[in-house]
Amino acid sequence: MSTQAPIPANLTAAQTPKWELGVSLLLNFWPPLTDAVACQWGGADSSDKRDWLCGTIADLWSSIPDADEYEVESTLVQVMEDEFEVALEDDSAYEVAKKVVDLRRQIAEDNFSAVDALHQRFLSKPRGQMILPPRVEAVDQDAGSSDEEDDDEDDDEEMGDAPAAAAPAPKEREEPEVDQDGFETVRRRKR
Repeated sequence: MSTQAPIPANLTAAQTPKWELGVSLLLNFWPPLTDAVACQWGGADSSDKRDWLCGTIADLWSSIPDADEYEVESTLVQVMEDEFEVALEDDSAYEVAKKVVDLRRQIAEDNFSAVDALHQRFLSKPRGQMILPPRVEAVDQDAGSSDEEDDDEDDDEEMGDAPAAAAPAPKEREEPEVDQDGFETVRRRKR
């Protein structure tokens, strides 16, 4: 449990909207959740699941008055696994949970500067910017030690020449060209 002042279970009518906005902004800036929604790992209603998670975290203190960062982290991890099938292998859920708890303390003290800064950061994001799914790098299957390469070369020498093929070899498929915005260039087929 944290050594700071207790986290308030109830907020005033003026604090509640700031609290809900702050939780929503914190979770919308959390990369694992952003990626899960952008890639629709939670299905077609991934953004609705994100909004539901924001509400769940915002309402956590009404069901668990003594909730702390560990309770928030546990909820985040469980929802990511259950709803988005994402197993988090880093401490990002705990880091976000600490920010959520700190934000609740600040708002309870009528300090809205952190929420206002998050909101300003959100508003300054370029509008209409397409969110691309996370990029997965191709794994080089040929990477290995030089001993393995030497063994492969020896095997090639023992095989001998292949007989000439009667049919022409199939053309290799050209890799698509992707521009800097992530769009594939469409080419006309040759007749």
